[in-house]
Amino acid sequence: MRVVLVPGWNENGNAMRIFAEGRRGLRGLEGCGFPCALFDGGSGSLTDRTHQLGAFIQGLRARDGDDAAPVLLFGYSAGGVLARAVVRSELHRNDVKAIFQLGAPNAGIVTDDAGSMLHRLHFSRSVIADLDLESDFMRRLNGTPGHWEVDAATGTKHWRLDRTPWVCAPKVPIFNLIGRVPQYGVWGDGVVFVDSATLDGHVRHAFVDDRQANHLNLSGTWNPLTLALRRWLWNDRIWPRAVHLAAAFFRDACRGVSGSVQAVAEPTP
Repeated sequence: MRVVLVPGWNENGNAMRIFAEGRRGLRGLEGCGFPCALFDGGSGSLTDRTHQLGAFIQGLRARDGDDAAPVLLFGYSAGGVLARAVVRSELHRNDVKAIFQLGAPNAGIVTDDAGSMLHRLHFSRSVIADLDLESDFMRRLNGTPGHWEVDAATGTKHWRLDRTPWVCAPKVPIFNLIGRVPQYGVWGDGVVFVDSATLDGHVRHAFVDDRQANHLNLSGTWNPLTLALRRWLWNDRIWPRAVHLAAAFFRDACRGVSGSVQAVAEPTP
């Protein structure tokens, strides 16, 4: 089956080529037997981009003919949110076989803290607004609003969903690989909270626990701003884990099997 790669922070499909083609002798999904197509990220709000991704997928299937199989989606960061949003739409639900997410903020992000940085990293303001934990887009996608709870012992605020969220269509398996960086108390990757990525534990997931498992290095990229302000480095140790896990997850999804994927999350191929 074909994998459609959906970009996140820099809204440029070319940045996802690492997951298709690999780098420095490390293989990507094409080397694992999965042909890949790159979505360019779209434009406008997340609602606009959802429609654009759906049209892109349907265009691929139309070109492949009447017997074209549903696609597999690999969504990084906001791209993982778009992947869920496409399946949420009844218009495109049958076009998707499975979703693999990498550092996807399924409940949203705290834009008060991250919005300025994300805008400098080329996120449009409309996308930042839609990614906010309290946005209408997130409420519609997850089927529930949320609220803030304060830990009495630490004074730390946590965003909690009011009801059990919508996760994905019943026949579309979903998996999120999440970075946990020790300097952030393993609450997340520096941008995405674990609670958001997992929808309070409702999304099947695995962790990459590494001091360099920051949000950008999950995709093997870096940015001068985050290097200067947050000392985020990049390497070729983290992203191959995503390729390895995604290939195993997609193989299981194509066979209609589930269960063993999380066990292969940590080793680097």
